[in-house]
Amino acid sequence: MKIFSRRRAVAVAALATAGLVGACTPPESGTPDPNVKSVSNAVFEWEISREANNAAFAPGQFNWWNAGTAAATNDATYNNATHGNATVLKKNASGTFVPIGSESAVSFANRTKKGNGAAVTTGNSNFLDQKVRYTAGTGKVNTATGVATISWSGTFTINFYGIYVPFQVANPKLTVDASGKGTLTATLSGIAKDQSDPEAPGVTLPKTNVTLAEVPNFYSSGSIATGASAAQPNYLGKVVTTHPDAAPQSASGTAYHGSWPQNFVNFQNATGLSSYWYSSGGAADALKVQLPFSVNYSIAG
Repeated sequence: MKIFSRRRAVAVAALATAGLVGACTPPESGTPDPNVKSVSNAVFEWEISREANNAAFAPGQFNWWNAGTAAATNDATYNNATHGNATVLKKNASGTFVPIGSESAVSFANRTKKGNGAAVTTGNSNFLDQKVRYTAGTGKVNTATGVATISWSGTFTINFYGIYVPFQVANPKLTVDASGKGTLTATLSGIAKDQSDPEAPGVTLPKTNVTLAEVPNFYSSGSIATGASAAQPNYLGKVVTTHPDAAPQSASGTAYHGSWPQNFVNFQNATGLSSYWYSSGGAADALKVQLPFSVNYSIAG
């Protein structure tokens, strides 16, 4: 009985102490920042680069895109232009961006031509004029400081060298800090290839989160209230560490010297495409420069 009584006394004391602590601890409180607003209906559009819309340096191969997690192989898979909230568009004969597969000019059969039927080669000034559009993005933005986070869902595939070296871009996310610097990230996947033998089976690469673009002043082409109409990534002048087996980066100060972000280039080391994403001293360096992207949104309240 003494043991029982002692245990009971300890238990009662513990409960009393817990109650005392609970009574003395003030409840958590805090007023939400009225400047932090929800973002809805955010739209992100990007043509990536002219090189990503070019003919490939292999006979009969082109850098064409499609929606989804794999390279399209026929009309049925190509014409499904949307995956999640990502839609691949291409300029038609009149120069208007329309979903791929929505008309003859942008069909699977014409995926290697301009929408007006003109041929695209590595030696002319024609490009495939493709872009990706993500819709229904959501997030938060501080209307006083510009700090923001916006995310989208969906996947599209960029088929470099046709279907020989496809890689996927999924679920992009934009963050903007108090200085106005914008960082665009996404999850990449693809196939590791040896360009000396592109027809050999590749090895599936693990999904990797990378930085797609860095913008020094995201709001310079727009406003905190609406987004940016032409956010220019920081490419020119950027120095990158290249893979020992890849072409070295061109010297600082040369024409179009620059690079995509380091971890993006690191991912492309495995695909065999790394030198298409930084200046290497070749005639195509001007085409590797990142093109501006747009992000437009509505702010609730």
